[in-house]
Amino acid sequence: MAKEAGRLIEIVGRIIDTRRGQPSISPSSVATEAMLVLEAAWMQNPTEYPLVYIGCHLELRQIARTILRERFEPEEDADKITHPLFPELQWRYPIARPKTEEPQYVLLELLRREDWRFNVNRLRADAESRLKHADKLEGWGVSHFAEEDEPVL
Repeated sequence: MAKEAGRLIEIVGRIIDTRRGQPSISPSSVATEAMLVLEAAWMQNPTEYPLVYIGCHLELRQIARTILRERFEPEEDADKITHPLFPELQWRYPIARPKTEEPQYVLLELLRREDWRFNVNRLRADAESRLKHADKLEGWGVSHFAEEDEPVL
């Protein structure tokens, strides 16, 4: 399946590259165009059907990842399911893994020391990265909007 996933990534990447100069681009429009490419390939060669199936599987997997991440990776969101004894914590966290492996979420009580450290480091790195990005965007905005009458911040 990795080879086919690579082909799907290549198709989507090519579509995005052709849209590089457009003022805006949406994942939905890219996906629609990719489906048209896959449909054309399937019409020419019906054995391409598995590629469509694999694309669907990848999308469902991504939907599952998103839901799992939203529910079990801490962010400031009141809708998250929290641990009954530690309400400020999630009741599941991802385990330590190489970036090439799919995340798996375990109950808080089942975290090993390496999983606990992995999550602490991941959260700190994410926070630092977001702050740096915010600082860069803020700097751009201050210089970009400096000529307007209203204060920027």
